[in-house]
Amino acid sequence: ARICQLYPNAVSAVVVEKFFNIYTKWNWPQPVLLKPIEDGPLQVRVWNPRLYPHDRQHRMPVITPAYPSMCATHNITNSTQKVILAELERGSEIMAQINAGKKTWSDLFERHDFFHKHKFYLCVVAATVSTDEEHLKWSGFVESRLRQLVLKLEVTEGVELAHPFVKDFSDSYLLDDVKPEEIINAYGTLSGEELLSKLRKPEKDDKEKKQIHLTKLFIGLDINLSKTEGQQGIKKLDIQYPCSEFYSLCKSWTSFNESMHLIQIKNVKLYDLPNDVYIEGEIRPKKVSKKRKKLTSSDQLKRVKSENSPIANTNT
Repeated sequence: ARICQLYPNAVSAVVVEKFFNIYTKWNWPQPVLLKPIEDGPLQVRVWNPRLYPHDRQHRMPVITPAYPSMCATHNITNSTQKVILAELERGSEIMAQINAGKKTWSDLFERHDFFHKHKFYLCVVAATVSTDEEHLKWSGFVESRLRQLVLKLEVTEGVELAHPFVKDFSDSYLLDDVKPEEIINAYGTLSGEELLSKLRKPEKDDKEKKQIHLTKLFIGLDINLSKTEGQQGIKKLDIQYPCSEFYSLCKSWTSFNESMHLIQIKNVKLYDLPNDVYIEGEIRPKKVSKKRKKLTSSDQLKRVKSENSPIANTNT
């Protein structure tokens, strides 16, 4: 809307181009305003970083034009700001190549590569052994608190970026002879799909039967465990504290029922992501096998199994 104000007579292609060009150069946290902020007669809070310290923490403020003016982008974190700025930069480069005739508009609207770009992911599973309506409340609450987990992960030593995926994935299964914990442990990974494929999904006539409803949310992690100047590199990423804090936060929900509502956070590697995160025709990332040198017997004794994953157990 701000770009349309600046270029009222521009055609849509120019508006898109100017959008990327201007916001890659925008001096954040300078706010984006459609009109000056107004004071009014009501006893309500209006966005004012000079008056309110909390408003000064907003990283990329976009201010609503109607009274009382508020920040529409208050939930942007350090990680999501990096993602947005990188995408704006990429959009600006693609637009330059479209103008030069080297790319087409379809290149600008290509599908995201979220499930290709990170080596490690956290999968947050919210499950309800009850009705679909009850699960909608529980999964909605967990999703609304996901930002708090991202904020805690960002300040964890070794995490460079915690990138939450914007959509959830949901499923339902009948609890015939399988325990809810077994389903939750399998859900959200490629290796668990064999068990899930044997389960029956509820139909219209199964309303009276015991069911489990599941929703999974993903956070992509960029990890850097290398040594910094004057410091020893950390061998493993320990995310036990942010995860336990997130568990406590979710379980503080006023309607939480331990026998009905379940939650789990699991580490999922890129090559163990479930099939439903990819659309039909999309090629899964393939593991490139590296030829390894033959180990001597002394080397084999020194090898520790847990060295394969740099993420420490979250005790879920």
